[in-house]
Amino acid sequence: MRKVLLATTALVAVSGVTAANAADISISGNYEFEYVSGASNTITSDGNVVIEAAIASQGGVNYGFVGNLDAGNGDSIFEENYITISSDDMGTLYLGDLNDSVNGLMDGNLGINNDIESEKGVTATSTVIATQTVGISFVSPSIAGLKFGISADPAAETTEYAINYSMAGMSLYYGGTETQTAVGVKGSLAGFTVAVGSSSTDNSQAKASDVAVKYSLPNGITVAALSAKGTTSAGAKVTYTNFGASYSIADGVTAKVESGDGTGGEYTTLNLSVSF
Repeated sequence: MRKVLLATTALVAVSGVTAANAADISISGNYEFEYVSGASNTITSDGNVVIEAAIASQGGVNYGFVGNLDAGNGDSIFEENYITISSDDMGTLYLGDLNDSVNGLMDGNLGINNDIESEKGVTATSTVIATQTVGISFVSPSIAGLKFGISADPAAETTEYAINYSMAGMSLYYGGTETQTAVGVKGSLAGFTVAVGSSSTDNSQAKASDVAVKYSLPNGITVAALSAKGTTSAGAKVTYTNFGASYSIADGVTAKVESGDGTGGEYTTLNLSVSF
């Protein structure tokens, strides 16, 4: 991550704002170039540039802004923009367009979030539940390994919640919206990580489950496999599997390969990712 401190003199010269408005600006991001071989061969790209502004700190409370710019395939739009208000004691309050809401922030225990790339994933096998974007979200600090979050969109009159609990190398996730619930369990030992997840939709046949196994070697190579199955709202049974590996070439540079059977049939993808 590169940090650029906007000095008072520069701020005054450029925009005429006072010293009280000086902010510590952090810019980070990533960009991926990807070749996919399958029923048809494609080249795609995906990326994000994240701008974070630490605006002020008063009495142990920190105020900031985050803007996440989608930089893939010619896109140039902000995926999310929000204000943060946080402290060690109270947790973090998000105001605005938080693209993932609390479930997206806290569902890392699901199997699908622990493979290499999830390329060509089958929608009905995904254990990730639908989340709102614009609204108010809160994530508590960790208290004896327990953390909770809640999101609300007053305009749409929707709410969602998420809970994490971690202890002795194991972590549990439970989350829900007005119509969906999901649960995930993850554990790590001696370089191995196993993650299991499931989700369901109220008053529907739609449900999904998955399991991922990942192993990280000391030389920077990580291998992972995912097996997922699901049922559509119409009752159709579907599956999705993949196996892949990633290698850290240098700081911020990662090569990935993944092969699987997903949407459109069997595929293989090669990926080069840079982050800063």
